[in-house]
Amino acid sequence: MKEFGIINLNNFTWQLNIAIMGGAFSVFSLIYNDYYIYYGLVTFAFGVTMNIIHKFFEWYFREKGKGSKYYWITHAFNALVAIIWIATLIYIY
Repeated sequence: MKEFGIINLNNFTWQLNIAIMGGAFSVFSLIYNDYYIYYGLVTFAFGVTMNIIHKFFEWYFREKGKGSKYYWITHAFNALVAIIWIATLIYIY
């Protein structure tokens, strides 16, 4: 992909990949049905927010390149926000 100049999605975190997919879904939902744009926007907001929070927790809880004994908080918070994200999508539906 480097020779084509296309963005390499392997360099991004999974949260940013979800945000990109949510943004693309929002754009294509404008073509088919405007109602589905909310799913894409909520997914985009989830991806960007979780990337920021994940980077902060990674910076705060990492000790010299290794995870500390409190690094589980990062995963627990990530799971909590993912459940809130899915509940929001179900509520919109």
